[in-house]
Amino acid sequence: MNDKLHPVSRDEFLSAMRQAASPVCVVTTNVDGQRMALTISSFLSVSADPPLVSVCINRNSRMCGAITETGVFGVHLLAHDQAHVADNFAGRPRAGGEPYDFSCVQWAPGEGARREPAMVGVSVSADCTVVSSTDAGTHRLFIAEVKNLVTTERRPLIFWNRVYAFPTHPQDTRSDDPMAAPDPSP
Repeated sequence: MNDKLHPVSRDEFLSAMRQAASPVCVVTTNVDGQRMALTISSFLSVSADPPLVSVCINRNSRMCGAITETGVFGVHLLAHDQAHVADNFAGRPRAGGEPYDFSCVQWAPGEGARREPAMVGVSVSADCTVVSSTDAGTHRLFIAEVKNLVTTERRPLIFWNRVYAFPTHPQDTRSDDPMAAPDPSP
C-alpha cells in the first residue's frame, strides 16, 4: 500500500463516492404557485431533538435558488418500486414521458400546517423549514427542521455504484411489499 499522500483527482473522488450507498429522494417546493421537484441522493438525518434533516443541492440548479427564496421544502424518500419517479425528476422520464411531470406519481394534498403535498407511496415524506444553509464547493447544504412527517415503512430506493438498489431483510414478510421474502411457513 502506498502511504504517500497525493492530491485526490475529481475522477478518483467520484469513483470512490459511487461506493457510498445513499437514499434516493425527491425534493419539492413551490415558488409563486409554480411547483418544482428534483431528485437528489444527498439526504441525512441530522438530529432528533429538534428533528433536523439535511439536503445538498447544486448551487446552479433552479431548486437551490427556490429553496433559498422560500425557506421551505418537502423531501420524499422514494420506495423501492419508484425508480421511474426518481428518473422523471432527474430529467430522464420513461419513453414518451415529459421530464419533471408531476403526474408520474400520486400526491396527497397538504393538510393543516403542511405546505407541500405529500408524495403517495414513498417510504417517508417530510415537510421542512430551513434553519441554516452553507455553500460547500459546487453545492449548498440546507439544514431544515421537520415540521410534518408521514411514514409508511416501505422499503426505500437506494442508489449505489450508478444503479438503483433496495435493501432486503430475510425476516421481512409484509404482504404489501412485492419485494418481500417469501413466507417460509408450510
